[in-house]
Amino acid sequence: MSIEKLENRIVDKYQREADLFLKEEKKKIEQELEQFKKQKKEAFEIAFQKFLSDLEKEKQREIDQVTLDMERKLLEKKRDILDNLFLQVEEEIVSLDKEAYVDFLKKLIIRDAPLGKSTLFVNKRDHRFFNKKLIDKINKELGENKSIELSPETVNIKGGCIIKSSEVEIDDSIHSLVEELRERIEIDVAKELFKEKG
Repeated sequence: MSIEKLENRIVDKYQREADLFLKEEKKKIEQELEQFKKQKKEAFEIAFQKFLSDLEKEKQREIDQVTLDMERKLLEKKRDILDNLFLQVEEEIVSLDKEAYVDFLKKLIIRDAPLGKSTLFVNKRDHRFFNKKLIDKINKELGENKSIELSPETVNIKGGCIIKSSEVEIDDSIHSLVEELRERIEIDVAKELFKEKG
């Protein structure tokens, strides 16, 4: 089952539960009012009307509170789904086969390397991919005004890289890249995932 289907099922489930809960609460209120009306005599009509008004307000407050609680829980669930979706994007990138992943890193470095000399930092797993041949190839593609060397030190990131020069530090870690992507597309993704059923 795809994550999109799973997410849709989760959202649909909580929406159905919220609708059912509100429907049952409304039904209970209506039943209570009917029973209450039957039990009262004409002599208490004025008191009954006042009581009915107060009861209606109280029940409305309860319904409003329940609705707010359900909406809050639904929003929390949607946030969890989005968090998991973007975490899955990170995992997908890190799980690419070696050739595709190294090519992805190489393109990042060529795209973002600043002018002058820079030092490349990667995590322990990725460090072994960057042999002299690959670094030379990257430097050749960078041209005359840019060059990069691999740091013997590793960094604690899930994947991607960090490029440091004497003047700038570029965070091209997978987490940072996905967070940037998330900032740009989260609203559209949320609209698509959680669009109302018409």
